[in-house]
Amino acid sequence: MARESSPDGKKPKKEKKKNARTRFIATLVTWVLLNLIWLQASNAIAVNEVNEHGQRIDGNYVLNVPNMMNMGRDVPVDISCDFEKKNSTVPVVLVRIEHELPSGELSLIWEGNSTDDCPDYALSLTPGKHNFYTTVVLEGGADTNPSTNLSAEMELGMHIWEPLRFEGFIVANALGLFLGIADRAIRRIIRRRRDSQIRNMPLHSRRHQEDWDQIAQSMSGGDAVDVDDLVAFQGKEIDERREMQRRRMREQFSAQTSEVDGDTDDFVDDSTVEQDDELGPGTTEGLTGEVKPDRNIRTVGDLWRKLSGNEGDKKRNR
Repeated sequence: MARESSPDGKKPKKEKKKNARTRFIATLVTWVLLNLIWLQASNAIAVNEVNEHGQRIDGNYVLNVPNMMNMGRDVPVDISCDFEKKNSTVPVVLVRIEHELPSGELSLIWEGNSTDDCPDYALSLTPGKHNFYTTVVLEGGADTNPSTNLSAEMELGMHIWEPLRFEGFIVANALGLFLGIADRAIRRIIRRRRDSQIRNMPLHSRRHQEDWDQIAQSMSGGDAVDVDDLVAFQGKEIDERREMQRRRMREQFSAQTSEVDGDTDDFVDDSTVEQDDELGPGTTEGLTGEVKPDRNIRTVGDLWRKLSGNEGDKKRNR
């Protein structure tokens, strides 16, 4: 089967250049995605809900700040709060938010009336256990049941990965660079191994491999073109070509059978012999009735001689 190809042999180079460009784009996209993923992860916030409106107020909330990668970096923490009176009949109370460090040092974060707006705060906390106290102060002292007069909402948002943002970008870029180099190195190793296998392959196996590579390239949308694919547009020549192929196959089959059985008679294609009208109509004698085994028929050649009427001549010659 003939195949068309460019005489200057530039198609493999174009295909190789196209694959290299595709791999470069894939590596670039992977590098950008790694940086975007880390950027999103470094901005992620772990929200800790301290209090919620309508629920019982937690006067002592413990926040455990993790030590990321054992690097001892301070973790940014956002504080948002909101206080309001339980109902219109309760008096206005004084609210105080305090923070206790792992060392035991106590600091005041905010203090105001239950009708005041509580602003947002941003802290930088060291790894360890931190206590946040919410206290309601009455005229006689601290309220032991602050939920009676006060409704509170408070959240602590930790930026866990933000202290490692710079190191994370270094790792993401190094990983992207490694993927690009590793991909090229792995492809080079595979190419060398395949070339070595092809060099050590027998000649007939190598030719089969080349034929299979051409077929695979054509099926995958390659540039190879089968000339026989244009036969459908050649009109009446199709039937003549197919008839010649069928006749050639019959002749080859007959020649192979004759060589095996020792019959050297020339093959005559019955389809090309003109019928003699003087012989009269044929009969079905010998073609009907019960089939009986014939020990003289063991091969296709025996059956051929039987049908052609040469069996008696063969026996007489023996």
